[in-house]
Amino acid sequence: MNDVLPTLISIGGWIGAAELLLAYALISKGRVAGDSLRYQALNLTGSVLLVINCGYTGAWPSVIANTFYVIVGINILMTVKRAYIAQLAHNQRDTLESRLRRH
Repeated sequence: MNDVLPTLISIGGWIGAAELLLAYALISKGRVAGDSLRYQALNLTGSVLLVINCGYTGAWPSVIANTFYVIVGINILMTVKRAYIAQLAHNQRDTLESRLRRH
């Protein structure tokens, strides 16, 4: 049982690194937008996994750098969420106004 946790943390670190590389490749090739949920989710989950891995192994500069990525990712997700909610409200208002004009 003692060997399971280090193995899981190591696997998580590799998955996190792969997610960050995939996100970088997708945005570099123009396949995703920088504010897309897919891109931000890859960055956020990859960074969280690397924070855990690097914290466990004592790689503190990487912990700090990836913590910054987590903070930025959460900030962008909240910004995107607010914009999405505002767009929904705008669309609902337009739909309601057009229905009212028909009657």
